[in-house]
Amino acid sequence: MKIFIVMPVYNDNKRSVETVNGILRFSDRQVVVVNDGSTDSTMELLKKNFSKNEKVTLMNHEVNYGKGAAMRTGAEESWRQGAQAVIFIDADGQHDPRMLIEFEKSLKTNEIVFGYREIDNKMPFMRRLFNILTLRLIRLMFGIKKRDLFCGFLGFKRKVYGKILWSSNRYGIETEMAAKVGRRQIPFKEIKIETIYLGKKHGISLWDAILILLKLPIWYFEV
Repeated sequence: MKIFIVMPVYNDNKRSVETVNGILRFSDRQVVVVNDGSTDSTMELLKKNFSKNEKVTLMNHEVNYGKGAAMRTGAEESWRQGAQAVIFIDADGQHDPRMLIEFEKSLKTNEIVFGYREIDNKMPFMRRLFNILTLRLIRLMFGIKKRDLFCGFLGFKRKVYGKILWSSNRYGIETEMAAKVGRRQIPFKEIKIETIYLGKKHGISLWDAILILLKLPIWYFEV
């Protein structure tokens, strides 16, 4: 199966380069990198390191549209190049590229594969609390039982893309996708990944969390 790795990037500098190198080390798949309007040296570093690498496609948003928008851009480019499935991985070092092997194996027999982290003391308290609360709401509203709603390490086959296509441009994408998977009863598998946190600037903010909660009723009637 032709699987592409998609990596949205925003102001990740050297970490984005290190992540791409990790992907290339542990996977022989094509990589689509979408720079989402970074204002630092991220794009320059990516070009310097990968512009001549045939395994890597570099794409650029002139302005910051958000992670969800970058993921759509990456998925659409992957389909254009003939991909049958995509795996998304964050650029900031929170996802271990070695786990790509497990995702690739699981996509052979599953339509959708979600990564999940243990909701324990390694997870910052507020994120842990919000994750637990939203997991319960999603299960009640959409009938889906997941272990982690905010993990961006995930993959799916092209044939289900239309059923789970997200409108969220920011960090609501994983929750919106889960809502659609639950409402449409699409089978999925979860893979445990390591819990890695790199600081407060990474992941969803309090404002993002509030917006996600406010969108739950909208997704309930839209799906």
